[in-house]
Amino acid sequence: MRRAKVKKSLKYQFKLKGLSSPSGTIPLIALKEVCDLLLGAAERGLRLAVEGVSVKRGRLPGWLTNSLELTVTGLKKGSTVLNIEAPVLGETAKEQIRQQDLWYIAPEPQDTALTLLLKSVRDTTNEAVDSNAYDRGVLDSLLQFKPFLKNNADKIQLKCVTRRVEHFELGERELVKIERLKAKIPEPRAIVISGRFDVIEHQKKWFQLVLSNAESLSGTTDTEHLDVEQMRQYWGKKVTIKGLVHFRPSRKPRLIERKLSSPWKKAKKFSPICQ
Repeated sequence: MRRAKVKKSLKYQFKLKGLSSPSGTIPLIALKEVCDLLLGAAERGLRLAVEGVSVKRGRLPGWLTNSLELTVTGLKKGSTVLNIEAPVLGETAKEQIRQQDLWYIAPEPQDTALTLLLKSVRDTTNEAVDSNAYDRGVLDSLLQFKPFLKNNADKIQLKCVTRRVEHFELGERELVKIERLKAKIPEPRAIVISGRFDVIEHQKKWFQLVLSNAESLSGTTDTEHLDVEQMRQYWGKKVTIKGLVHFRPSRKPRLIERKLSSPWKKAKKFSPICQ
């Protein structure tokens, strides 16, 4: 029998504290619920790192789906602990990792989807209002743990066995912080904005716009509706872009999604982004 190739992975412990069931056990329906929640949050964290927004239409690329193949390798006592292995991105996304300009948040080859999720949770629970590691969709996925914690457990903990800095705890106190953070994020807004067209990366999907206040704004666009030659002529020049702006809890812009396929035009003057 042909043996399956063993992929490199990192080991994690997912602890559920305060379950009503005996230590080391968990009702099957509760296990399914919490695993679905963990996978959903990990998917959004990974998609944010790749696309700049955690919730988008369309299927995930195959390599991204492979990166979410988490494996439960055991269940043990200690407020019920699930041993989980997550494949490293250097294995599941080898070609993509080599293209660092592909990512909104570029990971290391030895990182996993859970690495990105742990970073998201750490920044949200620390209420880092200018972090790029989360958006409204990621916060929503974390808040979806609230009914599970209310009905099944006091709190959950996730930590990487070999990386001490990779850990988080999610309970009532942390959820209050996340709700407070989400309330501060303005809704995405369609806007016309001007600035200097500074950088184009990854086959012209990502770009950088330098605003009149010297701050930079990352942007992404649909390459299928993009005239690359037309964009190229504006490198280093002033342009006007129409798109959907996503904000941070600090109310500063985080990302602009260029929505229109009309040609870019030079701006008459810089226009600072709305506050």
